[in-house]
Amino acid sequence: MSPDAAPRGPRVEVLGVRHHGPGSARSVLGALAELQPDLVVIEGPPELDALVPLAGDPGLVPPVAALVYVVEEPRRSAFYPFAVFSPEWVALQWAVRRKVPVRFADLPATHGLAEQPATHGLEEQPEAEHDDENADPAAPLRPGEQPVRPDPLVMLATAAGYDDPERWWEDAVEHRRTSSLEQFRQVRDALAEVREQLRDDTAYRPALEEDERREAAMRRVIRAALREGHQRVAIVCGAFHAPVLDPVTFPPASHDAALLKGLPKARVSATWVPWTAARLAYTSGYGAGVRSPGWYQHLFVTPEESVVSSWFVRVARALRSERLDASTASVVEATRLAEALAAVRGRPSVGLTELTDAAEAVLTEGSSLPLQLIDRTLVIGEELGSVPESTPMVPLAADLARQQKSLRLKVSATEAVIELDLRRGSGRARSVLLHRLALVGIDWGRPAEVGRTTGTFKEAWVLEWQPELSVAVIEASVHGTTVAAAAESRVVEQAEQAPDLAALGRLIEQCLLADLPGALRRVVGTLAERTARQHDTLALLTTVEPLARTC
Repeated sequence: MSPDAAPRGPRVEVLGVRHHGPGSARSVLGALAELQPDLVVIEGPPELDALVPLAGDPGLVPPVAALVYVVEEPRRSAFYPFAVFSPEWVALQWAVRRKVPVRFADLPATHGLAEQPATHGLEEQPEAEHDDENADPAAPLRPGEQPVRPDPLVMLATAAGYDDPERWWEDAVEHRRTSSLEQFRQVRDALAEVREQLRDDTAYRPALEEDERREAAMRRVIRAALREGHQRVAIVCGAFHAPVLDPVTFPPASHDAALLKGLPKARVSATWVPWTAARLAYTSGYGAGVRSPGWYQHLFVTPEESVVSSWFVRVARALRSERLDASTASVVEATRLAEALAAVRGRPSVGLTELTDAAEAVLTEGSSLPLQLIDRTLVIGEELGSVPESTPMVPLAADLARQQKSLRLKVSATEAVIELDLRRGSGRARSVLLHRLALVGIDWGRPAEVGRTTGTFKEAWVLEWQPELSVAVIEASVHGTTVAAAAESRVVEQAEQAPDLAALGRLIEQCLLADLPGALRRVVGTLAERTARQHDTLALLTTVEPLARTC
């Protein structure tokens, strides 16, 4: 058939990826360069469309997460993490830099975060490999029980004799001399077979039913894009969904409408929040299930010819920082050994397994303990992402960010111990902020021992920012628009609900530490009123200790 006789119409390419896989990310970049789409569709709830304009801001530095939460009940929330090596992130950045429209497609969070009837069971996890990488990584990250199915790429890797699905992707997909688009077509065909196998297994039926709802919502977005006249569309999604997102295979629109009919709704909002490498490594809760995010980032950002040598240079530096010997000659020898191991094992490139084995044999003389010391800094990583000041946030979050900046309290993903001299204005101001945050449930800092001292002018705090604190800030915003107002409101509420006099005594101490004179007057008044009516001597005595400590 001549080119002139070729069928005309929109071209849709489905790029099925392994979430948070650097090999998938590189393949996506190659496919986008080959296709040059006029629309990029990315797996994720449509509420994330509102966050796309900020994706090009230089202040948005991964790891970050899109946070979607129920406005009236922020604890009902979902995180969608992005690392620099996430295929979804590279697709988003590719499109934003070229001014190509981006659209997210998945079950809307307004349904996914609503109170669900037992039959819908939308308690699921998003955007990353959770539950030992067996849950669909692109489903909303939420605590609680959820339907689970195996990671399909883990299934394919295991069948091929691999213990690392990312390594399988590198060997089986990326190193093949075919176009990126052809690679994704081959992956789609393989996943079609996996879907058929799982469909016959009743143990996974609840999870597959949920997938069907999500895929119906994805197809709805794709149909709308094609009706708008887009001619070249790239769809970046979890590989499991790829076989059913090609328009050629679409069921009737009425079929998808029936799956989505009558779902409950909740009012939701979305924003960007910082994420951490450590959270990417968690396999449950607010994690992403990436076993080695530090290694994946190194693999993605380092030129291929320097991956092995530069990794051993980093290992040697980390060992030296722990006062362990690691010579330049040993780095060269470890590089040679890792390459030899990969050749003996029949692998086209050196992976983390070979790197670890070589480092243990050459750099640490057969001991695995030194490598465990640097596992957090290198294999996992200590990166904390950042978001621009223009990011939409509740007023309380904006006030907290302002105070963190003015008081020079650095937000870090690693533990940091600070000592405060309460005789100085800056020390008192920092102490007041941390005590106020503790009162409203934002546990950024926890008190630490200051050592032996005869005075009370010193405080020590251990600071560590965890991503879920972003939800705590949103929850605390119901009490006020500033940290001071929220803390005062929360103390007054606790005073009214205090179960006994001892609790009121402790609140008095906390009011003084947090410098809340208005709340202090309310608590003292409540204590005086209850004491006047209290005739139980033991109950009165329990109040003595906190009040004596306050004095």
